[in-house]
Amino acid sequence: MSAEPYYRHSGQVPPLALVSGLGRGLAAAVLLAFVYAYFIVYVPVVGVVTFILTAGFGALVGGAVGSGLHAGKARSLGWTTAIAAPVALFALWASWVVWVYALLHQADTPIDLIDLASSPEGLFGVILLINAEGAWSLGGATPTGGLLWVLWGAEAVLIVGFVVFVARTMVRSPFCEACDRWCEEHAAIALLGATTREALAPRLERGELGVLKELGGPSPLSYTQLDLHQCGQCQSTSTLTAKAVHITLKKGKQDKSETTLVEHLLVAPGDLHSMRALLAEVPSDGG
Repeated sequence: MSAEPYYRHSGQVPPLALVSGLGRGLAAAVLLAFVYAYFIVYVPVVGVVTFILTAGFGALVGGAVGSGLHAGKARSLGWTTAIAAPVALFALWASWVVWVYALLHQADTPIDLIDLASSPEGLFGVILLINAEGAWSLGGATPTGGLLWVLWGAEAVLIVGFVVFVARTMVRSPFCEACDRWCEEHAAIALLGATTREALAPRLERGELGVLKELGGPSPLSYTQLDLHQCGQCQSTSTLTAKAVHITLKKGKQDKSETTLVEHLLVAPGDLHSMRALLAEVPSDGG
């Protein structure tokens, strides 16, 4: 194993990657703000569905930011956050502008969208009026005042949080600096017996690959899944990720939960060959 056991991004961020991430994010924020706001106004759904829509809006905007940074080969989570955060705030503002605009038009109170967008004081004044009167009903009651501010605050946290989270997720994969390309993911290269982070991580960090063979084969409802990221060109940059997978049966349906035990552990080419040989000796049925 490498002296530094885990992969770390180099921090390199080509300027075009920042432009691409910012540009795609802002464009997606404007387009999706209309879809999101109009859907909420004209398809009155309240409750869990609303929060799912909110999370989806943030995730799609975050995906746009992340796709731009990924395409531009940005290898810095710090810079990713620095780009995603302002895009998230812009998306939140855009959704408010469009929502207020759509709500006023629905109430036969037309207003120019440009005027609304260019006047922060005017927008906030309308929001205060909406807060005092309420905009929708929940369980027969119409939230106003402090309660409505809390709900709006939760919406803001979801949007900003999902934008940043998804953008960061899209640039977390290992990158081969020698070949200037992202590593390819090979999911579930092996399924092994269940274990814990405390039992697995320290030994793998010390290069004790035999611990994988000791885990044996998986059981149907609890096992360890190994994923590999590897450069498809030189195949010298490789990382191993191990997840604990637990499956529970609820009303005839499977509910799968995953916990990361080891993430992006660097594996040298020679160790990778040894690891594959060990995994080939592990039974596939837990026996």
